[in-house]
Amino acid sequence: MSHETVDGEEEARVMRSRRIARREGHLPFVPFGLVPLAGLGLLFLIALIPFALGVQGATKRAVTEALAANGIDWAETSVSGQSVTITGDAPSGAEAHRARLIARKAASGTPFGLARPATRVTVPQGPYGTQPEPEEAEAATPPVTPLQGVTDIAIAAPSWTFTLTHGVLTLNGTMPDQETKDAVVRQAFNKIYPPRITGVNDYLDVAGLEAPEGYVDVVLRGVNTIAQCDTGQAGFERGRFNLRCELPDTEADAVRREAVASMPLGTVGRIDILPHDAVISCEAELTDLLKDARIEFDSSSAVIDASSNALLDAVAAAVKACPGTLRIEGHTDSTGPEDENEVLSRNRALAVRNALVAREVDPERLIAEGYGASRPVAGNTTPEGRARNRRIEIRVVRASE
Repeated sequence: MSHETVDGEEEARVMRSRRIARREGHLPFVPFGLVPLAGLGLLFLIALIPFALGVQGATKRAVTEALAANGIDWAETSVSGQSVTITGDAPSGAEAHRARLIARKAASGTPFGLARPATRVTVPQGPYGTQPEPEEAEAATPPVTPLQGVTDIAIAAPSWTFTLTHGVLTLNGTMPDQETKDAVVRQAFNKIYPPRITGVNDYLDVAGLEAPEGYVDVVLRGVNTIAQCDTGQAGFERGRFNLRCELPDTEADAVRREAVASMPLGTVGRIDILPHDAVISCEAELTDLLKDARIEFDSSSAVIDASSNALLDAVAAAVKACPGTLRIEGHTDSTGPEDENEVLSRNRALAVRNALVAREVDPERLIAEGYGASRPVAGNTTPEGRARNRRIEIRVVRASE
C-alpha cells in the first residue's frame, strides 16, 4: 500500500471524527463576520443607557429650575424618562395649574439649541390636582385651538362654574389673570336685574397665567347665557362648555342658539335647555302614565315582567318628547333590610333605564337612582300602602340640582 493511500484514509477518518463530534454536542461553526456585528450591538446598548439617563437628568433639572425660578417651592418632582410627576401640597387649584404649565414649558440646552424635555406632566388627583394626561390625548386628539389639544386647554384655560339659584349668581373657579376676572365680575354685576338676578357672589381665583386666545369670549358666554335663566349652571371644564338652564319657553330658542354657537376656544359640551311649560307637560304625562299602570318586576328581583312592554313603549315615547336629562327613580316599601332595599331599588331603576335605551332613548339623557324605602307616598302598614310605595318615577333633572 502506498503512502498516498494511507494518508488519504487517515485524512478521511479525521474528517468523520469531526462530524461525529459536532453531532454529539459541539457548537457549530460560527462565521467570524458576525462577531463584529455583535460587538457593535453591545456597544450601542451600552451607549444608550447613559444617553437615557442624560435625558432623564436634563428633564428633572429643567423642570426643577423652572419651578424654583417662578417661586413654586411646594412642588417636588420625580422623573421617568421624559414623564414628570409633580407632588406636594399646592396652596390652591390655581397654583397646581400654574406648576403644571411651567413644567411643560421648561426648556433645557442641547447641542441643537433649547428644547422642552418634559413630554408629559402629571399632577396626581387630590384636593387641587388634575387627572393624569391621557396617553392618547396628544397622539390622537386633533387640535381644536392653537393649543395642543384638550389636555393642554385644561392646563392653560382654567375651569369655572357659574350657578344661578334663588336669584343669586355665584361665580366659582379660576380665571387665568386678574384682567379676565375683572371683566367677568363686572359683566356679572351688570346682569343684576331683579327678580331674576338680585346679587352676585364672587369666589373666583386667579391663576397668574396668560389668557389663551378666545378664553374671554367663552367665559363671557357663560355669564350671558346663565343670566337669561331662572335657575341653572354654566361651566367650562377640560375645554368643554356646558349649560343647564330652566327658563320661560319664549326665551329658550335664543339661549340655545347662543349656547351652541361656534366656540373660539374648546368645544360645546352638554347643553340642557329646560323651558318651563315643556318641563311641566313632560312630568305630568309621565306621572299619569306611571300612576295608572305599574312597571312590574319579578318578585324580589330587578327583572321586568314582559307584561310591562306596552307601558315601557309609551314611557319611551313620552321621554323622547321631554327636554334635558331625566332621572329614573326606584322606590321600595319598608319590608326587608334597608341596604337591600336600596340596592333593589337602584337595580330596578337601572333595568328601566336599559329598557328605555333599548327603545332608542339617548342613554346620555337618562340617569338612574335608587332610594329604597326612604321616600314613601303611603303608609307601610297595609298591603295597599306597601304596593303604592313599590314604584318607579321619572322626573326631569332641574337645572339647580
